[in-house]
Amino acid sequence: MPQTIYQDPNRLFTIRIPEGFERDPQAKSLVFRHADVDGAVTVSCLRHRTGDASVNLFDALPSRGNMTNVQRISRDGTEIVYGDYEGELQNQPEYWRWWTLQRGPVGMVISFNGSPDAAPEPADELVRGIEISEHPPIGIEDFTQHAAEVYASTLDKPRPEIINPLELNTGEKSKLGLENAYISYLHAWDDDNRTDPDKLLTEWFEHLWGETNKDLGPFEDVRGLIYPVVKAWGFARNTKVPVLRRAIVDGELELLAAVDTGRTLRFISTEDVEKWDGVDEEEVFFYARENLQALAEDMELQALTDQEGNPRAVIIATGDSYDASRLMLPELYAKLSGVLGENLLVGVPNRDFMIVLTADDEELVGNVEAQVKIDAETRPYAINGKLFKLTKDGVEAR
Repeated sequence: MPQTIYQDPNRLFTIRIPEGFERDPQAKSLVFRHADVDGAVTVSCLRHRTGDASVNLFDALPSRGNMTNVQRISRDGTEIVYGDYEGELQNQPEYWRWWTLQRGPVGMVISFNGSPDAAPEPADELVRGIEISEHPPIGIEDFTQHAAEVYASTLDKPRPEIINPLELNTGEKSKLGLENAYISYLHAWDDDNRTDPDKLLTEWFEHLWGETNKDLGPFEDVRGLIYPVVKAWGFARNTKVPVLRRAIVDGELELLAAVDTGRTLRFISTEDVEKWDGVDEEEVFFYARENLQALAEDMELQALTDQEGNPRAVIIATGDSYDASRLMLPELYAKLSGVLGENLLVGVPNRDFMIVLTADDEELVGNVEAQVKIDAETRPYAINGKLFKLTKDGVEAR
């Protein structure tokens, strides 16, 4: 069985996960548990703003003064310190082992917390499997700064104001999102950790303001910008060159793939795929799904509850233009059936809204069905005014 590797979404570190450990899917932070160990390992990571590791993370830990068995070692350019602490939590004895790992601008704090009888050796093995990136990609704040400078120099325009990380003010009532550019940079970093963000941003801006019907260029350059787009059945069927499409529900919903530059949306055609050597439609939709999963990793859900406080529906309305597209996330049913029950319905009246609800509440279904129909008729970027079954195998007509 191949060893499981966890990669930090920001590419600051990887973990070779030892056999027996699994990530806790219910935890809000990065937590691993072992079936044979009474305890949990929590992993956190930070990037030093100063660009170096002059701050000693271990000596700054709150329990440092009470720690024993403190050991300091170096491994492949990483400085590692660990120590043990025994105390009480809610009048119960408790044992902790803390580690800090520091390499260049990246620092990590790992803690194992369990009963006093819990053996920390499996946790030691997990920590030994952590590797901090020698040349980590730049963070989103620095990337946004680079983007502002490159925008001005490449397009011969004034330097735009930074509104938020990965968001530039490019004119009156005009905002430019850089999420897709940053994801593309991370993909490029995966292939070469010496990737120059300025060069990538220059090419990205030139492509962004170029002709939308021009050649998309090499697949490697655009694969990080490809996203799935859920559309009403028949959308763009009269184009001169057929666009890629897959049926979701015959006669009702289809899935397209598009290159999203942050300012323009270019649907991918069969002609585009033919120009990419060794690339087929399956690979295009694979990257579309992967990019959407990365975008939706920290997705916030709005729950609707009954009078007893039980969740009966979940609304997804992030405003990132891909709320309806989240219908295609492979883990959507598994994630929401654990909250709402196994019998689920879903509605995607427009691009920026999706609702998943239990089919066991007839009154709720009737109310939602009526509202979905209204939204599909009145809201921008309409898709479909019906409710569909959401199952472990996908989406079906009712």
